[in-house]
Amino acid sequence: RFFNEAAISPDVKEIYIKLYRVASDSRIVNALISEAKNGKSVQVMVELKARFDEANNLKWAKRMKDAGVKIIYSITALKVHAKVALVKTMKNNRMVYTGLLATGNFNESTAKFYTDHILFTANKDMLREMELLFIFLSKREKPSPSSQINFKHLLVAQFNLQSKFLELIDREIGFAKQGLSAQIIIKMNNLEEQVLISKLYEASQAGVKISLIIRSICCLVPGVKGMSENITIHRIVDRYLEHGRAFIFNNNGDKEVFLGSADWMNRNIYNRIEVCFPIYDEELKKEVIAIIDLQSQDNVQAVYLDQNLQNNKIESVGPYIQAQQEIYKLLSR
Repeated sequence: RFFNEAAISPDVKEIYIKLYRVASDSRIVNALISEAKNGKSVQVMVELKARFDEANNLKWAKRMKDAGVKIIYSITALKVHAKVALVKTMKNNRMVYTGLLATGNFNESTAKFYTDHILFTANKDMLREMELLFIFLSKREKPSPSSQINFKHLLVAQFNLQSKFLELIDREIGFAKQGLSAQIIIKMNNLEEQVLISKLYEASQAGVKISLIIRSICCLVPGVKGMSENITIHRIVDRYLEHGRAFIFNNNGDKEVFLGSADWMNRNIYNRIEVCFPIYDEELKKEVIAIIDLQSQDNVQAVYLDQNLQNNKIESVGPYIQAQQEIYKLLSR
């Protein structure tokens, strides 16, 4: 709907989007083609190395290019995994920005069985930073010291993502050392990168309570005395594939929440462009926290990892909480 409305609105002037996996019969791409045919400036960055989807991405890229869309292909040395889109609209003689930032792909097919989060925002600061990122990506070059962008709001891999997460963990360590409440909750697909894992171990040793929801690869060992005794890990396998990434830092009660495309893996941290983003709106922040809290309480579809890295079913006598059903009820209300 977002892209269809951009296609028909006479006030929309420019559209930018990063496509990673495109649906085989993509209505989003058809909307982008309509936008170009309606005389709007449309720039699409297409990932050529989206595993299993390369041929489909190329097919759609050719169709868009034939319709007048400016196509920018990723370079072999740098995969762009970010899920972002920006629309610029002229209102009262000034340009207004609206955008989407997501944990998953702009793909109508996977949206039916993946769980993800998409932020629809008009936050000027975040979207101006997104525009700077699109300008950089259009150059088709790897980040270098001379091309660094000073992101203040977005967390972008190759720029500030890892350093910002280390800073946020250090802040919780500082609170714990002062005897204050310190907690970190992280949900990801995969956890592998050793610098961030080491920092989580350090946080655990300082007394920070850490709850991890890791669906797939996990290289952190929880529950080891003197190393990770304050860390618990579980995963949820249910009807829908848990694909979202969420990062919640207690911040002495003033919680900070981030969502994004990045797992903590070597490939994501060091070899890709990823975008994570803050949730500033208080009501949206409460909603994300409520959803993650329900997942932390799941005792039906969740399994824990112990220090031997075995999957152990949660033994419970009730009340039973199946997170995906409870999240559906929450959002229905």
